[in-house]
Amino acid sequence: MSFLILKVTLGEAGFIDAYPRGSPADWKFDKGISLTKEFPVGGEVTFSDNRPDARDLHDFQPNLMSGLLVSGRARKLIESLGVSNAEWLPVIVKDHKGNVVSPDYAFLNLQGAEDAIDMERSVYRMNAIAKDQIGRVKKLALKYEAISPQAKMFRCTMERRLILIREDVHAAFVQAGLTGFKVYEAEGWNGLAL
Repeated sequence: MSFLILKVTLGEAGFIDAYPRGSPADWKFDKGISLTKEFPVGGEVTFSDNRPDARDLHDFQPNLMSGLLVSGRARKLIESLGVSNAEWLPVIVKDHKGNVVSPDYAFLNLQGAEDAIDMERSVYRMNAIAKDQIGRVKKLALKYEAISPQAKMFRCTMERRLILIREDVHAAFVQAGLTGFKVYEAEGWNGLAL
């Protein structure tokens, strides 16, 4: 089974630049911990005024926080694939003028992490602030035997902001015509999302 790096693309999509008012601290969203009790019910996110012409909705909506903000359609597909570590934090998406453009989005907060990165074979630099996390990958190598057979979409223990998906999950995304994402082969990845 091969794995792919999942990245959200920008394109002409409306860009979100903040979590809803009253949300937990931004850093908590990268930890793989449950945020349901802290996340505001009926939370709203708004297209950024910094990109006034960007108004499109995608299944993976770009955002400054590098979170996975997904459409209801993407959520249904991910749930149907049996991604058991998914926590959903629902939001209402509004345009630049405050009009609701979709009540059916949610941040996908993946719980836990897999010890997927082979630290001996990978080339990387550790994060200067979060010393237990990789700051920059130059060449990624995976430790396949450490990845749970049930892991379909997950964070990496040593770089929790890095999201990997199995090739069958990617195939389902493509078949469903989901928009707003790009993937990179994980093995040998150079850390760039072009």
